[in-house]
Amino acid sequence: MKVADTHGIVYTPQPIVDFMCAAVEEVLHDEFDLSLGDEGVCIIDPCTGTGNFIVNLLRRIHLADPARLDAVYKNQLFANEVMLMPYYIAALNIEHAYMELTNSYAPFEGLCFVDTLDLAEGSQMRLDFMSERNTERVYRQKAAPITVIIGNPPYNAKQQNENDNNKNRIYEIMDQRVRETYAADSVATNKNRLSDAYVKFFRWAADRLEGRDGIVCYVSNNSFIDGISYDGMRKHLLEDFTKIYHFDLSGNARTAGERRQREGGNVFDDNIRVGVGITVAIRSTKHAKRSLFFHRVPDYATKNGKLEILLKHVSEDGRRNALNTVAWTQLVPDVRNLWKPVDNTDDYAALLSLGNKDTKKATAQKAEAIFKTYSLGLNTSRDDFVYNYDRFTLTERVTQFIEQYNVEVDRYKRAGKPKDIDSFARYDSFKWSRDLKQDLKRGKYADYSEAKIRVSQYRPFNKRYVFFDRILNEEVYGLPHYFPTSEAEQENRSICVSFVGSERPFFVCMTDHIPNLAFVGGGGGTQTFPFYTYDEDGTNRREN
Repeated sequence: MKVADTHGIVYTPQPIVDFMCAAVEEVLHDEFDLSLGDEGVCIIDPCTGTGNFIVNLLRRIHLADPARLDAVYKNQLFANEVMLMPYYIAALNIEHAYMELTNSYAPFEGLCFVDTLDLAEGSQMRLDFMSERNTERVYRQKAAPITVIIGNPPYNAKQQNENDNNKNRIYEIMDQRVRETYAADSVATNKNRLSDAYVKFFRWAADRLEGRDGIVCYVSNNSFIDGISYDGMRKHLLEDFTKIYHFDLSGNARTAGERRQREGGNVFDDNIRVGVGITVAIRSTKHAKRSLFFHRVPDYATKNGKLEILLKHVSEDGRRNALNTVAWTQLVPDVRNLWKPVDNTDDYAALLSLGNKDTKKATAQKAEAIFKTYSLGLNTSRDDFVYNYDRFTLTERVTQFIEQYNVEVDRYKRAGKPKDIDSFARYDSFKWSRDLKQDLKRGKYADYSEAKIRVSQYRPFNKRYVFFDRILNEEVYGLPHYFPTSEAEQENRSICVSFVGSERPFFVCMTDHIPNLAFVGGGGGTQTFPFYTYDEDGTNRREN
């Protein structure tokens, strides 16, 4: 399960593969007057799994131009796989498909056992584990002028539990590219979701085309089409490509109520809980104007119903006939760069915002938002330990946790403060989180104080005691300045709103206590806008 979590191992249903391959063949013909088998058309599946996309493309090339199949197979098709078992299965599937089509066997030299995102790391690229033959394949692939990138990249923003000790790998070059593009142009406060692997694969694909005309066709998590954290990503995709189609297959299981019903089934048979979409991004120098097209499957559609819809957009002979059969809606992105039809976009953009980053940072008296500052709700990462209905029980749990944590700090110091904190930490009986590990690394001890036992607005109609502490809470954000003391709760009020586009319906609620990050439950988050702010000791009250 750990491997599946970090690498997103869910194999692509055949109707999706058929639609995507047909779409690529169609775009090559309509936009570039090329075919899959033409000389110079180099294709790569950067996360090939069991090789379904390459097998499908081989059959299409054989159908269109059998005389070119051998040359394309040996020189113009590439695929990468990072997991050993799928790598061998992909080799078997691709080579068997070629043998069926040609009645002769030839190894598929375009297949590399490598992590695609490693290939962007330059001199830091990890090749020490490879055989000489595999290394030769990698360098041949890196030198190829890629025209088409197609596949199903993994989707996983972060490990759900720090105790899993199962973090996504860090790619210094690709992570930096995401930071200086997608993250830099985002207005979101929390950009953690940009660490999702599929986001890095979009960034890698745009860079891999190296300024040439080409096509990127991915089936992926579709949260980027309207998620707040992805506004910079949407902006850059429309700069990196001249024409983009997004076929929204919905299926987001992290929603609730009527919206969950409308999302329908997931095309990956509920093996994943995120919504899914197919993106076809085209870079063509003959298009001066950028254009964006969107289509969504009907509400309430089942998994099989959605796959049948895709099959209807692929001609019976399996040839190019996909995008041009879809009733696309052309979109003009607003200031948020949303990739979904939105009513009254202009009216929305003209409204004064509750709060924004520019006003939050500004020192000038003139405000460009209603509130000067705002904050996320309390993120503890250990609700079971620091929340309770009973004050006495909470005190017992917290003091025990503090004792265990302080023992770990002493043990860490005696061990000479090893750099690899993930390997040092004990996971069998302790609840770790990212920030707590950083506090351990800094040698910070936790301490108990009765004043830290506070009342929290855990849910809209549910208050609990909470241990409000910078070490035992993962992130307190700006809350120590909004509700620094119990006395502040007597006069201050804070308006809590859910994230637009979160997994729960939009809501507004006012509270006089510390709000939880998941105020409304489930995914998404809560922003809170206080009437007053204070110094952390409760003095110097200021209007917000």
